[in-house]
Amino acid sequence: MGKFPYFTEEHEAVREIARGAAEEFKKTAEEADRKHDYNIIKKNLKRLAELNLIGIHIATEYGGEGLDFVGHCVALEEIAKGCLSTAFSFNTQRLAMDAIRLGGTDEQKKKYLIPACAGSIVSFATTEPEAGSDVASMKTTAVKDGDKWVINGTKHYITNAIIADAHVLVAKTSAPDAQKLEFTAFVVDADNPGVKISKVENKMGATASPTTEYFLEDCRVGDDAVLGKVGAGMPLALSALEIARIGIGTQGLGLMQVALEQAIAYGKERVQFGRPILKNQALQFHVANMSSRVEIARNLLYHAAWLKDQGLPCGKEAAIAKLFATEECTWVCNMAMNIICGPGYTTDYPVERFFRDAKVLEMGGGTSEIMRMIISREELGKF
Repeated sequence: MGKFPYFTEEHEAVREIARGAAEEFKKTAEEADRKHDYNIIKKNLKRLAELNLIGIHIATEYGGEGLDFVGHCVALEEIAKGCLSTAFSFNTQRLAMDAIRLGGTDEQKKKYLIPACAGSIVSFATTEPEAGSDVASMKTTAVKDGDKWVINGTKHYITNAIIADAHVLVAKTSAPDAQKLEFTAFVVDADNPGVKISKVENKMGATASPTTEYFLEDCRVGDDAVLGKVGAGMPLALSALEIARIGIGTQGLGLMQVALEQAIAYGKERVQFGRPILKNQALQFHVANMSSRVEIARNLLYHAAWLKDQGLPCGKEAAIAKLFATEECTWVCNMAMNIICGPGYTTDYPVERFFRDAKVLEMGGGTSEIMRMIISREELGKF
């Protein structure tokens, strides 16, 4: 990779710190994956907090480093090379913290962001059994009862919930017979007796990043738990998700880079018919295609991150970057397995884990189909 226009010396310093952390996490990545051990991920998140990476984007007054979004992506890219499960949980922490950063009061930011920068964990929840991409189908409700809100419902496929100290969630607050649906964001302490963890999902990939279902049963919170304005929870959640999508794509960038590196390293050493297999032009073309996808993804992602830092609209750019980087990550990891062949299909080589991990990136933060809808809607709106 040559000199990149979006990176400053500060970004490169962050990269070196994150690269060192990734080397640490790489040592336990296989064990964490095999055992589905989210306690390893919790430990890794604490380590990232010690390195001042968890709150890299948060203002210093709330415990962070005050760096830009490009800086977060630089750190995330490197962490993904070492352990995708850690990177996935890291970016979800960023998503929840962004919701608080964007919608929270000064008191809420002090209560939740300062501890989060120091290592406490916050989850983020919109998804439900009947509300995935169609978030308006959400069944979770929050009803005012005196000076309290009473929240009831189920949140499904929620990253980090079982290890979280607090949960950011969205609930329907419009009346059952209202013509217009309204949703409100809340931040709820994990020790609230109305929050009940149901189960942790067994997944194909990113297995150590815990994906949890939890119930909200007469969960009572005060007005101080409302994030932003009552009825404005959906725009807040979507704003935070737009940022997270770039982060999800950035994980794909890191993962496809390390898959490419492993394929090249193996191909240089593996000898067939008297010469290394990468002496064959067919495999050289595969490497060229893989490298091209990596560099295109890098440019798309950091351009979108830069737009976000400039305060410019980037919904379409974020969707394009996320769509391309995640789908091509799956392709690159698959091609790396093809080059390594038999050994790549075994657990002796981490490339099979990369292949399994890659798929979740296409779904998290909005599916590829939703990204295409966002892109086409904006393009068609021009005419």
